[in-house]
Amino acid sequence: MVNVSDRFITLAKQNGRHVFCRIEAGDAVFTDDDIIEFDFDDVAHPDWFTVGTACANRFYFGARFGGEIAVRAEVRPYISFDGEEWCPLGVFYVSRRYVRGNYVSIVCYDRLYSLDTEYSSLLSFPSDTVKVLGEICSQNGIECADLGDEYEVAEIPEGCTARDMIGYIAALNRACAKMDRSGALVLKKYDSGDYVLSEDNCMSISRNMAHSVVTCLKASTGNGELVSGNGAEISTLELYDPLMTQERLDQMLSLFKTFAFYGADIEMQGMPFLEAGERLVLLEKGLLYPLQISGIEYHYDGTLTAVLYSRNKSYTDAASHCDDLEKALEELRTKLGAACITQTNEQLIAISETPVTVAEFTFDAAEKAFARTDVNFTLDCSGAELLTISVYINGIKAQRSAVKSISGAGRELLHWYHIAQGLPEGSSRITVTMATGSGSAYILPSQLSASLTVHGTSGNIGSIRDRQTASDRFAAAAACSTALTQLTERTE
Repeated sequence: MVNVSDRFITLAKQNGRHVFCRIEAGDAVFTDDDIIEFDFDDVAHPDWFTVGTACANRFYFGARFGGEIAVRAEVRPYISFDGEEWCPLGVFYVSRRYVRGNYVSIVCYDRLYSLDTEYSSLLSFPSDTVKVLGEICSQNGIECADLGDEYEVAEIPEGCTARDMIGYIAALNRACAKMDRSGALVLKKYDSGDYVLSEDNCMSISRNMAHSVVTCLKASTGNGELVSGNGAEISTLELYDPLMTQERLDQMLSLFKTFAFYGADIEMQGMPFLEAGERLVLLEKGLLYPLQISGIEYHYDGTLTAVLYSRNKSYTDAASHCDDLEKALEELRTKLGAACITQTNEQLIAISETPVTVAEFTFDAAEKAFARTDVNFTLDCSGAELLTISVYINGIKAQRSAVKSISGAGRELLHWYHIAQGLPEGSSRITVTMATGSGSAYILPSQLSASLTVHGTSGNIGSIRDRQTASDRFAAAAACSTALTQLTERTE
């Protein structure tokens, strides 16, 4: 957890808190008056709990700005709740920037992002992890806050990058490797942190009931597999580490004997002092549940919110598990339902008088199928007064286009939909374009959400189901009822 005062934590917990944001980017300083939004992804392990990860954190922000920010410029964001004490979110470096008119969109990452280059050492081997980690940090100009314990390194694994080696060393230390909020490399060992998160500061809590423990460790070394302990898949921690030894694996397992946590997804007030890779305790209905912070996604748009993930294998498997009955139900839903495709914009979309494509879908349709296209987006206006939205079906423009009046200033949340009927059997393509009557407008990254719902395999107007006999429809309904009854009995 970031070292902040008790007053800062108290202010962060308040429901009526005021949030201040400041971003230092190169020679520019952005404050609340300039910043439109930011997203900060703080990740320890993207899949489920393990050791030996070395994930780069990402920071994106959009702001009003008329100057220039160079690629690789340093970016330091801060959050405050009183305008006096500031909590740092990290040190990042510009990877991509988009400047359109008086708006800028910046995507940046911390130093781990740039370490996917082959590690070349001047050390004599065999050596040890302290010397190797020290050399990597020295070669790349990185401050190292924790070199960890000393373990032997016989040789550098073939094709090993600097970030790979950092991860291997972190695994030997029963930790994950991260850049901390001051820009220094740290090894987080998963056994620190006692912050209590109250349900009063959460908008929604999705917690599974499985109490995850680690009873087995499996390490692939590239030349074989080392195993310590035994247990089911959900209680087995797996990793890849060419430096791992059986002795060290056994030592690590003994340290996991008292380790346990719950899986959860929590939408909450943004607590900027919480970091991925640490532990906290959730207080819910008077009971305490230990969680392991796999990652936190912070979002700022005048207020600060976050989604916290505590990922265990049981939690992941529960979401993706599919037995024979569930497969049968899914096939039945496919026959009786519809297919949905969604997409969003990863880059800024500049809209002018010349039509620009904002969404495009390619799909397979049944004979006489129909499809509904929905586009939700936030438009940043810059003097534009009209917005024309057109749709093309297999390259042919639809007869009608939507013409929306816009204010010409500020931001507007808009929704548009179109229904295409009588689609031909086979591959089809639906394209959505936008153009202004005059002037320009923008859609910032991740501010457009487009979805396509295709109806036509069965169960919809103009579909195969309309040509089914009554007995066919009754048989399908009976099969669905039987499957749902079996699923209910299993659940009970």
